[in-house]
Formats: sequence, structure tokens, C-alpha cells
Amino acid sequence: MSSPDPLELLLKSIAASEPIVLLTAASEPTQSLPSATYISFLDPSAPDSPILIAKDAPTRYTSRSDSRTDLYTVGQLWLAWTERETGVREYLMKGQEAGGGGYVGIADRRAVIDYLEGKSEGGGRVVSKREANVSDGLTGAAAATAESGEAGPSKTQPAKRKYEVDVEDREFCKKLRAQEIELRDRNSILRSSNGGKINDFTPFLKTVMSEKIRALRQSMSSGGDRSAQQPVQVAYGMSSWTPRLRIDKAKSSHPIIVISSSPTALITMWNVRKFLEQGVFEPSETARQAEAEKKNFKAEDMIPIIRKRTGPSGDISQKYYIVDGVEALQKFGQDAWDRVVCVVTTGQAWQFKMYKWQDPKTLFRHVKGFYFQWNNEQSNPAVKDWNITEMRIDRLKRHTDRQVVADFWRTLDGAKRR
Repeated sequence: MSSPDPLELLLKSIAASEPIVLLTAASEPTQSLPSATYISFLDPSAPDSPILIAKDAPTRYTSRSDSRTDLYTVGQLWLAWTERETGVREYLMKGQEAGGGGYVGIADRRAVIDYLEGKSEGGGRVVSKREANVSDGLTGAAAATAESGEAGPSKTQPAKRKYEVDVEDREFCKKLRAQEIELRDRNSILRSSNGGKINDFTPFLKTVMSEKIRALRQSMSSGGDRSAQQPVQVAYGMSSWTPRLRIDKAKSSHPIIVISSSPTALITMWNVRKFLEQGVFEPSETARQAEAEKKNFKAEDMIPIIRKRTGPSGDISQKYYIVDGVEALQKFGQDAWDRVVCVVTTGQAWQFKMYKWQDPKTLFRHVKGFYFQWNNEQSNPAVKDWNITEMRIDRLKRHTDRQVVADFWRTLDGAKRR
């Protein structure tokens, strides 16, 4: 029996919107390409035995137009597809994080995405199966068990090709960096001076700030005293805000996500927090029954969630508010719609009746739209022209939920940058 073709597997999974899962050497799901060893594809003929392919297995898509033997790996094509909506600079950073495996060149990136999306035939860069000399690198879960006698993927891996720097990519990066303009704000100016020297604020923290904090604590502990409601004067004529002003200012900056109040929606106020914070989908009815056992019979109309991610400077936490209707949205004031970053719809037009923009096509020109559905359902024709992103959830495989949530945040971040 011949080994499955990595390129065909990738094309079929993208066309069918099937989950593509990264796995470590221990068969554990991961969201990071550098830590992954295999890429798991759904096998329609055996849903319980996914097809595993080494991320470094070559495909039939050539990495150079003048060569028929230098081929992009399936991991490189996967990275180009999942990062198709990111900017050039962020994509280059992701490619560098991928390590020695390399990434699809900037000059090829658009053509590769069009080919994977089915918009082109590859422009002569895809070699035939007869011509290609593709290493196996693939195994099914059942085949791995039969060959090794152990559960998990086969330990046989194809030899890695030495990564060669693409000359066109290198020249493009040089031009890009030469035209780059460093944007400076008050934070970057405080961190370093023009000479690149890092500013040390330790003496300031030990003197001025410690005195300021001490004075603020004294004002707060004075109870109903009049002085507690006035700005506290400290060294160098600096004054602090009252605690109430600090809270109001912080509260006004958190983005808002609006979901549908329909009881048939996959994402509701019962299960949205666990889904977006933990990356685990729980049916709405199951979550409602669990809350009922805790004597909570009514869902909240406003839920704060914390999104945690890793940034260049370390771990970052950001708060979002989830609401399921205009009534809850009005609690945020008259500028609430300015803070709405996305709307999750069920495809029912009545959801937008009281919105600022009641026509779906107009609404989704102003805010990002998402439509969640089961992965084995056909696309809803009602949302075809609404400029929204369809997100598919597997009915049984909970290990794919994290990838769905990661795709949700990645798409939302890309929409906010635009």
C-alpha cells in the first residue's frame, strides 16, 4: 500500500475545513510548530485512526522555480496557511521561531496560499507524483502500533534537509528593514534613551514612588475623611488619581465581544468563558445543568474573561467582556459600540434588530464577524455574503478545541490591526 501524499492530505483538509493538529513526539497536541514532530490529518475512512506525517516530510511543491528537487515541507506549507492573514513582519518572526525547518519564502507566500485555497494550479511549481521523490514520513495510528508494538506515532523519521537561505528572501528582508520606521511612544522613550542605553528608574521607585504610594495608602485608610477624596500631593509636585478614577480609566479600555442570545447557539453565556479561557468546548446544556447544581439558574448577561498569551516581553494578560445583547452592552455607556471588536452570530438576522448597524453586511464592515458550527455541517448559505469567518468545532474530539480557539484569537488580532 502506497503512502499518502502530504500535499493531497493538506489540500483535502483545508478544502473540507477539517482540523489539522500538531503533535509532539509523545503524541501530545501542541500549538507550536517548533515543538511539534508530527502533523495529524483526519482519515475519512478511519476517523479513529488519524494519519500522521512528520512535519519535515517534503511535499510536491518546489521551493525554487528552477529546481524540481528542492521541495517545501508539509510543516512549511502548514505555517504559510495558518499565518495567511498576518503581516509580513509577523510572518517572518513566526518563520524564524520555527527554527531550522525554514518557511515559505515571501516571494512564494501569496502563490502558495492561493494554491492551497484552490484559487490556482500552482503555476508549474507542483511536480507530478511520478516525478516527485517524496519520502514516506507518514503513518497511521494503527500502522504505527503494528510496526512498533507501541501506541503512538512511528519513530522512523525522514532525514532533514539542510536549510539553505533563499537569496531573494534575504534581499527582500534587507530592503524591508532599510525602509522600516521605528515608532516611538512614551513607553519606549522611558525605557531607553537615544543612545540605546536602558534607563534605570530604581532610584525613582525607591524615593518618589515609595513616598507616593505611602501617601495614597494613608489617604485610603482615612475612611470618610475629606482628604481621601482629593488628589494626594507628593514630592516634586506630582499628584495621584483617586482610586475611583483609576478604576474608571482601566475599565473603559477593555474590548467587548458580542455573542448571540439564541438558545441554539453553540457558544452561549453558559460555556463561553471555559471555551475562550481554557480552550475546551462544553455543550451549552451541559454547562447550564452544571451551574444549576450550584443553584445558578440564570446566566450572566456580562462576563469578563482573561486572555493569556506569550509576547516578546513575556506573558501578557488582556481582559475582554462578553455580552449577549444590546441591553447588557448599554451598561458600558454611550461609546460601547466603539469598543466592540467582534460579533458572534448564529446566522439569524433578528440578532441584529437593536444593533447600531442592523444590516449584517454593514455591521460586518465595521466589526469582525464569526460563525461557529459543527465541523460536519454544511456551510450556512445565509451568512455567505456577510464577510464573516466560519469556525468549525468537532463534536467529539476535544483536543482540537485549542486549535479552534487559537485560530479565533489569531483572526481577531488580524482584523483589529486592519
